[in-house]
Amino acid sequence: MQRAAVLQASLMISAILLSSIPTASADGPDTVIEANVTWAGDQSVEGTVRIVGGGHLTVDQADLTMADGSSIVIEAGGILTLSHAGLLAANPPTVIASMGYWDEANRSAFKVPGEGIDGPFDVTMLAMNGDSYFGDGAHIGGEAINLGTGDANDGSSHTFSFEDGAGDVWVGLTGFSSTSVTVASITIVVENGGSTTILGTDLESVNMKTAGDPGFSIQVDGTLSSVDSTVSGGQITVSASMNADDSTFDRVGPILLEGSEAAIDLRGATTFSGSLDDHDVRGDAYSTIYWGDDVAGSGGLIDRWERRVSEQSIQLDAKYVILSVGGIGPSEATHEIFSDENGTALVDGGQERVVEIGYSDGTVWSESATIEVISYVTAWNPESSGIGNYGGGSVPLTWEQTITMSSGVPYIEWESLDIEGEESSKSTSQSMPVHARMANRGTASALLYFTCDATVASIDEDGNVTETVAAADIGGYQGGRIEAGESVEMQFGWRGSEAGQASLTCRILTPTQLVDENAFGGGSMTTGVMTWTEPVDEDSLPMLPLLAALVVAMVIAGASMLRRASDAIVETEEEILSYSRDEDA
Repeated sequence: MQRAAVLQASLMISAILLSSIPTASADGPDTVIEANVTWAGDQSVEGTVRIVGGGHLTVDQADLTMADGSSIVIEAGGILTLSHAGLLAANPPTVIASMGYWDEANRSAFKVPGEGIDGPFDVTMLAMNGDSYFGDGAHIGGEAINLGTGDANDGSSHTFSFEDGAGDVWVGLTGFSSTSVTVASITIVVENGGSTTILGTDLESVNMKTAGDPGFSIQVDGTLSSVDSTVSGGQITVSASMNADDSTFDRVGPILLEGSEAAIDLRGATTFSGSLDDHDVRGDAYSTIYWGDDVAGSGGLIDRWERRVSEQSIQLDAKYVILSVGGIGPSEATHEIFSDENGTALVDGGQERVVEIGYSDGTVWSESATIEVISYVTAWNPESSGIGNYGGGSVPLTWEQTITMSSGVPYIEWESLDIEGEESSKSTSQSMPVHARMANRGTASALLYFTCDATVASIDEDGNVTETVAAADIGGYQGGRIEAGESVEMQFGWRGSEAGQASLTCRILTPTQLVDENAFGGGSMTTGVMTWTEPVDEDSLPMLPLLAALVVAMVIAGASMLRRASDAIVETEEEILSYSRDEDA
C-alpha cells in the first residue's frame, strides 16, 4: 500500500511537471508557439517566431536579441507578453536625419562635443550609406556652409575645422528643398593627437529623427502586451491589439496601426525616443489610439501620432460632376475634382494624406473638410429648368475610404399605368385614354419624360400566335416636372396601329450621365391587355344620314337658285312692260 501511494504521488508530480514544460514546435524555419510558453533566459532569436491562435509566449525578465531580418508574428488569437523584458535589435539603426525645415526655430541640428578639447580639431561628418551631401548645407553660428564640397569624391562626407577653445558647437542642417540630411557618425580628430567616433544616435540633437533599417519586425494580428519592458529597434505593425504600461520604445516608431480594428493603449510612464519618422504612432482614420497622461513621446517636431487616409474617393451616381473639396490636410487646401466614367472622384488625386495630428505638446488637430457641388447637371435638371444642382449642396468630407453622395437627387417610381374606363376593345381608328401615375421619392425635383411601346399579339391563318413590339402612338413623349415627395397623374391617348390583343409598356427616359441608369429610379410599367379591331362601317359616320343631308343641301341650293331665277324674270318682264307704255305714250 505504501509503495502504491508513493507511485501515485510520483505520477501526479510527473503530470504537473509535464504540463508546465514550454511547448514550441518547428515548422520549417519558423518557431511555432502553440500553447502557454515562458522564456525566462536571455537568448538570441533568428528567423521567425510564430505565435498561432491559442498560443501564448511570455518573455519574463529576459532579453531577446533579435538578429537582422528576424520577426515575431502574432496570429489572430495568439498572445505575446513582455514582462520586465527586452526585445533588442542586434543592429538597431544608428543614423540621424534632419526634418527638412529651413527656418532657424525648427532647423535640425546636432552638437559637436568640443568642450574640453585642447588645441584645434577637425570633425568629419559621414552620411548614411548611399546618401550624398551635394546640394545640402550646414549652419554654424551665422555662417552657411555648402556641404557639396566634401572630402569624399562621392560627396558622402564633409570635414569642419575648429580653432582651439571652440567648445561645444551646434551644427544646423538644411537639405536640398525639403530633403533630409543624414549623419551616420562624426569623427573628431585633435591636432595634438587622438580621435573619437560618435554614432549619429549617440549625438545630442534637436529636431532630428532616426534613419536606417529597423532590424526586425513584429506583426500583431493577435495581442501584444508590454509591462515595464523595452523594445529597441524593430518595426511594429498592429492590426489587432497592443497595450503598453511603463515601457520604453527606442528607435521603434512609428508603430503602425492598420485598419479600423487596430488599437493601441499606452499607459503609465511609457516613453518613445528616436522615431524613424516625424511621429511615434501612425494610425488609419478609425483605428483606436489611447495616449495616457504620463506617456512621453520623442518630443520636439516628432508628433505623438498621425492618422492618415489614402486612396479616398467620392462616389456619385453620375459622371462629369464637378466638386470643390476644401480644408484638405494640415494645410487645409482646396482642390477642384470631377467624377470619371464610373462616377468616382478621387480626393487629392488619391494620395495619402494626414487627417489628424496629436502634437508633442498635447494639442490635437483634426481635418474638417467639406465637399461643395460646383456642377451636377443632368437631363432631369437642365440649367433652363431652374431646379439647380443635384448633390445636396455642401456636405462634410468624412474619413471614410469611400464617401457616397446619394442625397439631393430625385428618385422616380411608377405607381400605376391603367387604361381608363371599362372598355377593353377599340378600333384602330380610335384613341384609348390611358392614365399614368408616378411618384418622386427623392429629395430633389426632376423634369422627366417617358415613352411607350405596344406589344401586339396576332393569330395567322394557321393559328400561330406572333407578337410584335413597336413604338406606340401616344402623341409624342409624355412627362413633366415632379417635385420632391410629390405624386403626379398624367393622361394621354393611345392609338393602335394594328388589330390584335395588345398591351402598352411605358418606360421613363433616364439621364445618359448616370453610371447606373436606375440610380434615379425610373423603370417601366405595363397596362392590362386590350383588343384592337379593324375599322368597320359603324366605326365611321353613318352613310344614310350623310346622303340625306347631302340631298337636303342640294334641294335647298336648287330652290334658292330657282327663286333667284324667278325674281330675275319678273324684273325683266316689268322692265319690258314699262318700256311699252313709254312707247305708246
